[in-house]
Amino acid sequence: MDLAMGVAIGSCTQIALFVTPVTVIFGWFMNIPMTLNYPHFEIILFMLSVVIVSITLSTPTTNWLLGSLLILTYVMIAIGFWFE
Repeated sequence: MDLAMGVAIGSCTQIALFVTPVTVIFGWFMNIPMTLNYPHFEIILFMLSVVIVSITLSTPTTNWLLGSLLILTYVMIAIGFWFE
């Protein structure tokens, strides 16, 4: 379980630190306006998801409440991007 969580968190970190800035740089080369100026709602959802993942990883056991919290966060992110 530790290996799977390490791989999942590591790949998310790689996306956040490498792929996003590279996408902006490629946008500059192709004259496509891409910025890292995110709306406030998306920033709040990102911080909320980081807090919930850290709470989930800090406990050695899980229960239905943590699972429902993760699913609720996923639904909130999906609804936020649907109406954005």
